[in-house]
Parts: sequence; C-alpha cells; structure tokens
Amino acid sequence: MKTKEISKFERYFLYILFFELFAGGGGRLIAIGPLSIRQILFVGVMAVFLVRFILNADTRNEIWGYFRHPNTAVFWLSLIMLVWVGISSAIGIMHGHGVGLVATDFFRTIYVVMILPFIYYIGKDRFSLKDFMRCLFAAAALVSIVTVLISLIGKFASDMSFHHFYDWINGVMPGDLFFRPSRGVFYKSDFLVMFVVIISLIKLAEKKISWIEGGVLVVGSLSIILSESRGLYLGILTGIGTYVAVKVVVYFWGDRHSLNLNKKMNFRRVAVILLTVVLCGFFYSNATIARFSKPTNADLREERKFKWRDANGGGNDTSLRSRFVLLTDATKIIEKGSIVNKVAGNGYGTIIGDRKDGIEMSFVDILVEQGVIGLAIWLAFSLLPLYYFFRSFLLSRQLADIYIGLLGSSLSMIVVTNINPFLNSPIGLGFLLPVIVIAYKSFIATKDSQLTLRQA
Repeated sequence: MKTKEISKFERYFLYILFFELFAGGGGRLIAIGPLSIRQILFVGVMAVFLVRFILNADTRNEIWGYFRHPNTAVFWLSLIMLVWVGISSAIGIMHGHGVGLVATDFFRTIYVVMILPFIYYIGKDRFSLKDFMRCLFAAAALVSIVTVLISLIGKFASDMSFHHFYDWINGVMPGDLFFRPSRGVFYKSDFLVMFVVIISLIKLAEKKISWIEGGVLVVGSLSIILSESRGLYLGILTGIGTYVAVKVVVYFWGDRHSLNLNKKMNFRRVAVILLTVVLCGFFYSNATIARFSKPTNADLREERKFKWRDANGGGNDTSLRSRFVLLTDATKIIEKGSIVNKVAGNGYGTIIGDRKDGIEMSFVDILVEQGVIGLAIWLAFSLLPLYYFFRSFLLSRQLADIYIGLLGSSLSMIVVTNINPFLNSPIGLGFLLPVIVIAYKSFIATKDSQLTLRQA
C-alpha cells in the first residue's frame, strides 16, 4: 500500500525542528518572552500533528495500528516512560521539592512524547532518512565552522581583544560555550558533530563518502579537536568499535558476500580504523595533558580575568574534580534513602550537591531521581536502536552502513552521556527518538520483504 505523503508545510517544519535541535545548542539562542525557539517548535509540531490526528482518519488508523502491531516495543516502552516521568514528578512534589525544579526536570524529559509525531512523519515519501541526514550534516557543518572560527579567534587574539570578544560571544550564545585555557571552545552541539564524524568515518571506510561529506568530516574533526573534549573521543571510538563489531558479526553469522571483501577495500577499512584509533588516542592524551598541566602565570591571570568555565586551577582538572564531588553526593543520597527511594527514586527536583538542574552523569542523575525502575526504563529505551537493528539483521543477515553509523552514534550517546548530560534532555532525545523510529521501520520493512520473498 502506498504511503500517504505529508504536506510541504509539515516537511519544512520538520527541517526547521531538526536543524534547530542539531545546531541550536541548549535551545535558547532565540527566545520569545519566556519561551525558547526549541519549546515553540516542540509545541508547534505537536499541535500540527494533533490537528492531523483529529481530522485525518488514515492518520488515526495508522497510529492505532502501531499499538496493535506485535513488534511495537517502542510504543509501549514510550508509554511506560511517560507514565514514569509523571510519577517522578509527583514524587518530587510529595518530597517538597521546589515546583520550579520539578517542572524543569519534567519539561526536559517530556520530549519523549515526540515519538508519536516522529513515528508518523519519519519514513519513505514523508520525512525520509535522506532528509534526516541532510539536516544532521548541514547542522554539523554550520556548528563546526562557527566553533572553529571562535576557537581560532580566541587563540590569535590579544588579551584585551579576547576579553571583549569573550564577553560579546557569550552574550550572543549564553550558557552554550565552554572555553578551555587554550581558548579552544566546546559548544553543546559538538555532541551532534560527533555523530556526523562517526557516520562519515564509516562512509569513508566503505568508500561511500561524497566530497561534501568529506569536507564536513574534516571541519567537524577540527571542531572536536579544538574543543578539547575527551568524552567526544570516547564516543567516536565507541562508534568505530560498533562498526568493527557489526562487520565481524556479519562475517561470521550473516551474509558474508554483502561485505565487499577485497584486498583494496580491506586495506582502506583497516587504515581508517587504525588512523581513527591513533588520532583519538593522541588527542585524548593531549587534551588531558593540557587540562591537567600546571598553568603559566599568564594563564592564571586570564583565568581570573575571564572566569573561564573549564579553566584549571593549581594543576587540577576542575571539571573532572567536580564530577567526583557530585558522584559522591549522589551516592550519599542513594545510600541514605529508603528501599522505596532506591527503587522509585527521590523524585524530580532533587538537588545533588549544588546542582539544581541535573548533573553531568545522566544515568546517576536518573538513578537518584527516578530510582532503579527509572534507570531500567531509560537504559532499555536507549538500547531500542540496537534491539531493532539486531532483529533486522537476524532476518536479512546484513545491515546497511548508514544503519551501522546510526547504531554506533546511539551507543556512543550512552557512553558520552555519563560524562556530559545529553540523554535525558531534548538535545539527546532529539537524535535518539528519530533513530529509534528509523531502526523500527527498517525492521518492519525487512520483515515485510522477507515475507514477500517466502511467498513468491
């Protein structure tokens, strides 16, 4: 049956939504009164979909059909997630946590409800995988160019010039930029740039990369290097490790002929993998040295002058030290809590140390606020791409390279979100939810294809 197309308005609205998610950092670069552009787009997409759902019988039948389908773990798990978000909010209120703090945590995680419009909109003849990747690469290109320029300006500017530039750029992008002592900068959307680097490296290894994608890979890699963010290197290694693991699984248990195994291609793959591992290891160590090394007197003067967020003082890495302190505080909250608190959590709005809006370690934050149940739900939800891509592999005995890239990116998110908080917020869910939908529909398409072949 031919899939009913969506309107041009809906398609372009999704372009804007995803581009802002991927390039907009924390989501407050543009605001109208108390509402950020991200919140406005969220409400807008939900409203447009709700109108379609109410007025269009085919849309209602399709959505209800997903719930009745025997392989819709994504729907029921999403529903469980939404219920637990509500319960965690209620627990927070009952524990006397500030209503504003509870509301902040609630609105940060309620983004999971976007699974409903995404499951309808994302697909062939609607908002395709090609459209999704176009948004991702365009956003990564813009973010990379901007962050590289900011870093280079910082590195070559005089002290006084940088002082004025620092104040101005943080006014333009408040709360989204984190300057290093070297004046390199980390921007929250570098997290999405990491995904593009992973996908591009896989395309490069498989000789399927275009010149434009290669350019984005180069400038994206430079952006990550200048950001001196060690977590991103771990994420890239996780993505490349996923690529290697999937290829090994296909070789031994799948359709070996789909791998295009020849000496030239094998050499290319090995070269890309080794180069990636060596460079990630080198720049990881270099960033570590830079952030642990004893600063010069000039560094100390500039740290006092500009109050850099990630400046190191007295030879210590303050970002790493703060994580240990917060982890200790979180552990104390868990240990002092009752059995009920351990299982169900302390509720949204829980203050950990001096943090009122969550800590860097996402799964620790989830464990404190939503308990073992919440942790299990979030972990299961995060692994849905692996679940559906693996089931697709079991049917076809192969997995497309773009799916390997998306799988590697989603697994890298699980790793990196334990260092920088992304998963339980729109910036992480905005990528994870579409990937879940893509994985789910890939599995359904593979299943239907295999059924057709058996019937033929």
